[in-house]
Amino acid sequence: MAENREDVKQALADLGWDVQTEDERPDAVMGDHGKYHLMVSFDAGEPSSVIVSYVGKGGGILSAKWAGVERLPTPRSVVKVLSRDA
Repeated sequence: MAENREDVKQALADLGWDVQTEDERPDAVMGDHGKYHLMVSFDAGEPSSVIVSYVGKGGGILSAKWAGVERLPTPRSVVKVLSRDA
């Protein structure tokens, strides 16, 4: 069964992301954790990619093709990876 927008929102919330609830971007679901941001992009109604960014000093960005809600990162893992080089 293909994952939809609501599945992605719930998975991000369960992982600890502050999920943006406005539906201004029907092609994406956004999550935040302080200066860390995650965006799941959709194509034809199905998740297609994940982009994670850090907007603090040094910044950083990670992107990947969609691999399922079970592969979404936790805020803690994102902080660990993106703060290594800061």
